[in-house]
Formats: sequence, structure tokens, C-alpha cells
Amino acid sequence: MDFVMRTYYRLEFLPPVVAFVSSVARCLGANNKECAALSTASEEAGMHIIGRYPADGLSEHFEVRCEVVGDGLQVVFSNTGLPIDLKNMEPYDAERVDETIDGLGLFLMEKLVDRHDFVNRGNDGWQTTLFKRFDHLKVPDQRPRLRDGDGAENRHELRVVEAGLEHVQGIVELAYGSYGYSYSKTLFYFADPLREALSTGLVKSFIALDPADRVVGQMAILYSPENPDVVELGAVMIRPEYRRSAGLLHLIKAVVRGVKNQPDSPPIGETNLVTTHILSQRASALFKFKPMALKLSLHDRARFVQLAEDRTEQRESLLHTLFINRPVGPLRLYIPPHHVAMTRRLFDNIGIALDAPETPTAIPAKTLWDSSCEAKAEHRTLNLHTPGADYATVLRKALFDCEADGIKTVYVRVPGWQPLPDALDDDVHALRLFFSGWVVETPTRWWLLYTRLNAQHFDFQQIQLVDPMALELRDYIEQEFKETMR
Repeated sequence: MDFVMRTYYRLEFLPPVVAFVSSVARCLGANNKECAALSTASEEAGMHIIGRYPADGLSEHFEVRCEVVGDGLQVVFSNTGLPIDLKNMEPYDAERVDETIDGLGLFLMEKLVDRHDFVNRGNDGWQTTLFKRFDHLKVPDQRPRLRDGDGAENRHELRVVEAGLEHVQGIVELAYGSYGYSYSKTLFYFADPLREALSTGLVKSFIALDPADRVVGQMAILYSPENPDVVELGAVMIRPEYRRSAGLLHLIKAVVRGVKNQPDSPPIGETNLVTTHILSQRASALFKFKPMALKLSLHDRARFVQLAEDRTEQRESLLHTLFINRPVGPLRLYIPPHHVAMTRRLFDNIGIALDAPETPTAIPAKTLWDSSCEAKAEHRTLNLHTPGADYATVLRKALFDCEADGIKTVYVRVPGWQPLPDALDDDVHALRLFFSGWVVETPTRWWLLYTRLNAQHFDFQQIQLVDPMALELRDYIEQEFKETMR
């Protein structure tokens, strides 16, 4: 348990530091004497740090961290002020006040706390550490985490209905209750834009209501005006206490029924499933969603409220899956020779027959392309709408710009419905791009997906999957990634 504040190197901002330390100590059971001792020691430490800062004190901050350690409270001041000469710091002597006054603060700290220390952290500056034992330390009990599916709520029957405008605020609160503020589909945090999307038909939401008509689960159908033949099924969120109830299955069933039973039902439904846990994958598999690609390292991970997770800092990867609503194909698709076998396995698995031309076809001289960037997610997509003879040069410059801009993950999408450059396999490997599957645009247009990972460690075995084809695809992609690193 720890508490942190940052403030400026100015004496007028020292009182909040003292109040902060004192308040934390009192909340943790410190008595008046212990609070007073820590307050005075913290004030002396702060004055020492501020007094040794060479500038005006308003351009940088120092940090104060209070943390429970053993039977007391440790207060750590981290700063980048002048170095401390510990060997030549003369201790305070009451008989020689004038000569030793600089050591008074250190003297008081020694008397008031049980332990103190100065630590040189090199480029990170210095730390001043104070530790004070409490006679009666009181650390708040951690509430026991609800195991998924526990609780009386799960014995209540949930009612699944199509959401109306009156449910918008409940959906917004559900997004927070499921993900905190870490969910990537930010539309669901804003009531007015979500209300407009529901009103215009761009989003159709199905919700699970508990007996008190509280929104406890949601899944949505997201429509694209540019591409009515493919709809995205997603925005799955469910309160922690219902995650292993039948509510999630009922939601997915309602959404799939909502797509299939319409007179103008789109041929293809897609969903992008998180791989930090397998709950949504298991549920989706029951409704015959099939894997087609892995969107690796797409953005920082959402934090699922009250869901036990491996605390890795690896970014989130999504499993791109599809279900076929109406017959599609046979599909004419240009495939790089190296990936013909895996591509056929993916499309056979979803029930689409392929016609893959093998005769080389001429391509134009100039490449037509564009890009889209999610700066916050440090992710960029390069779309080669028409690969030309200069495509490798275009990609090389664009990838250089991505790396210079601090982009961690780059997707390159190549149109499989157009002839491909003869040397595509060799050229993309030279650019550290590796095959990651196929992504649908329309029933007759499919993008060949390549990925490049910049400035990050990536462990493919941390991608949690359950579908055998998805596991095979992950291992295939990992091998392709390793080939690009040789």
C-alpha cells in the first residue's frame, strides 16, 4: 500500500507535504506523538531538499511516497537537487551551534524516526528515506475479490433486451464498472455520442438487466456506413459478479440472432477478441466464430475490474474472428507463395473456397497508399491500396517515419484482391514485416495483414487462445516473426 504526491522545489509548497505525510500516518493508526514526529522529520527533509535545489524550483517536481513497510510507515523523498556529501556532513553539536547548524535537520531526523537514509541513485538523483514504527499500525483489510460467478446476484435470472436511449447512462456506468477507464472503444464512455449512435443505427446494443433493471452486461453490433456487408460484433462488457453466469452467453446469442434474423442481414460478422483472458473466446466459439488473424500489440491492455490476470506489461493483442452469415465465394485471392498453405487452412476452416491465381500479373509503376494513426495507442496502419513497382521504397520510408515518431506497432495491409509484387515475401522480410493473417473488408475484398513491432519485447506464449486453429496460427506467426529477426 502506498501513497504518492509531487510538488515544486519551493518552501511555500512545503506545508502540503507535511500535511500529506501526517494525514497518511493518522489514517494508518499513528497516534499524536507519532504523527508529530513524522511531520517534523518530513519538514526537515523537505527543507533540506528544497534548500539544495539550484534553480527557481518551478521547472521540476520532487516526489514524496508513503508506503507501509512492516510495522510502520516509510516516507521516501525522491529529488534531483545538488549531491549530498555524506562524508563531510558535520553533525549538529549544541556546544558549537554556529559551526554545525547545517547538521541540525539531520540531527532532528535521527531523533524523530527509527531509521533514515540517503541513497545516491545516479542519473535518477537522490532519495531521502524516513521510517517510523507505529504502536498500532492499522492497514485496511483488502476486500475479498469476488470469484467470477460467485454471489447471490448470479442466481438471479438476467433479462436480455435491445437497449433504448433510456439505458445509455447505464451502459456508460457499465463500461467503467467493467474496465475502469482503460477500454479502447471510448464511445462507450460518452453518453451523448453513444445516444446519437444508437439513434442513427450505427450501434445496436443488447443489454442484460438484473431484477432491479440495472444494466449489468452489454454486447453491441457496430455498423459501418461505408461497408454494410460486414458488421462488427463487440463492446462486450459485464459486471464482475456475472462473468461466469449465463448472462454472457445470452448476450452473445441475442447479438448473433440480431444479425442473422434480419431481412438485410450482412454476409459476414467480425469480432476482435482480447487474448489476456479466454472468457469471450470460449463464448464466441459456441457461435462458430473462426480465427482469421492476430492483431498483435494493438494498444495498452484494458484492466478488467476484479478479473485475475497475469500482470505482464505486454500490450493487448486481439484475435480477429469471423462468422459467415450467408454463403460467400468462391473467392479470387492473390496469395504470396510462402503463405498459400496457411491461407487455405484459414479459409477452409471458415468455409470459403479459394481461387488463387499463380500466374504473375503486371503491377502499375506507382503505389497508391494512405495511413491511419492512433497516436495514443502508438499504433499506425499503412494501407497499400494499389501496390506499385515502387512499393518497397514507399514502405521503407513510411516505416522509418513510424519508428522516428515512436510508433510501437505498425500494420501493413496489402489488398489480396489485386495482383501482388513478385518479390513481396522477400521485401517484407527485409523490412522486418511478418505475416499475421487476413482481415475482411467486404465479402470479395480481403486484406493481407503484415505486422512490424518496434522498441518492445514480445512473448507470443502470453497470448491466451483456446481454438486449435487460433493456436496453430499463433505458432505460425511466431515462426514468421523469428524469421524476420535473423
